[in-house]
Amino acid sequence: MSATSTCQDCIDLLLDYVDGELPADTKAKLDEHFHGCQPCEDFLATYQATSTLCRRSLAKKMPDSVAAKLHDFLRHEISKDRDGER
Repeated sequence: MSATSTCQDCIDLLLDYVDGELPADTKAKLDEHFHGCQPCEDFLATYQATSTLCRRSLAKKMPDSVAAKLHDFLRHEISKDRDGER
């Protein structure tokens, strides 16, 4: 990450940033950018909230009735695609 990094450069590294997979110097530069750039700070907060929400939803078990309806719907849609419908 260079001294002339843009917001897009920071967003491109966001997944690794949130997962803690960046080298310390790159993370420090991103921290500096995020704390000095309100749009990026807001984006980061939204990204982290979305990630948390997804993890929580994946931890929930789908009711069997909903799973069966979803399965039937997907089977029907795949069948239509194979038959060239739409």
